[in-house]
Amino acid sequence: MTTDAHPPWRPGDPTAAPTKDLEAAKADMARFGYCVLAEALDSETLRAARERLVAQAEAERRAGIAFADQGPAQPPKRDYGAQPGSVFTEEAGGVNQRVWMLINKGRVFRDLALHPRTSPVVEAVLGPDYLLSTLSANIAKPGGTLMGLHTDQWWMPRPLPRRAPPVRAGAIRRGEFYGHDDGDETRAIAPPAACNVMFCLNDFTEANGATRLVPFSHLTGAQPPPGTPHSAPSIAAEAPAGTAIVFEGRVWHGTGANRANGPRLGLLATYCAPQFRTQENYTLGADPAVLEDASEELLARLGFKTWNAYGRTGDPHERFVWPPRAPVGEME
Repeated sequence: MTTDAHPPWRPGDPTAAPTKDLEAAKADMARFGYCVLAEALDSETLRAARERLVAQAEAERRAGIAFADQGPAQPPKRDYGAQPGSVFTEEAGGVNQRVWMLINKGRVFRDLALHPRTSPVVEAVLGPDYLLSTLSANIAKPGGTLMGLHTDQWWMPRPLPRRAPPVRAGAIRRGEFYGHDDGDETRAIAPPAACNVMFCLNDFTEANGATRLVPFSHLTGAQPPPGTPHSAPSIAAEAPAGTAIVFEGRVWHGTGANRANGPRLGLLATYCAPQFRTQENYTLGADPAVLEDASEELLARLGFKTWNAYGRTGDPHERFVWPPRAPVGEME
């Protein structure tokens, strides 16, 4: 039996309520797969983040380097490498604007990556050691299409019966690995290995494309089945500006369609466990000036701290690999 036969959430089922209490937020994460952290951003941080994002987005548009997607005529972006970059432009019909690598684009963004209110919730999901996978913005603009439901942990091989053919982990492709849910609560499923924090930089409403979530979907052990319609039972994560919506990597979700008159400004910090590859390669892409000024906590989030001897450049006892040292080469 597949998950489309018994959706994880149906209208009338409970949902997470906004809370300022971190323990309540952690409990909601375990139960629903997401939580709504009210008033996560103070007014000054909210103002600074919004102004910096709007300025950066407009500057990238003027420079002709803006990344635009979710236009009605654009193909689904399951494999970026298989599509030319010219697909993701306003000229090609892109509507929503993505702003990548925010770690380089303002101190206010770097501070949000280490936010003291959201970090304990992420840690409750992933444990004390985790990486920043991406720090980006999704500006949903009027006319952008509804994103299909997906998870941000699609790359995780699911547990299999011991005699089943093994999954080739390196052959998994976005949108092709679904799993199943037959209602057996004793069946093993993969643990959470990713977690998202969506900072609402303006009000999120159903009309302006608030992120859509499927409560309880993190416990199915499955990806949304092929052909899951956009009308599949889900909620719009409506919240006032300054809210942080935290949802773990197994939750079915997608950007809503903006039918309002103005943009929806979302800043997304995605984290992953330290043994997984990050979406953004900070060891190559981070501005050296940012790294020179970075705290040990930020360097750890960016992948410059070794984890159980992984990520090393030589000596496995080295705690940090920044600043880089001259490598040991051939010796005689």
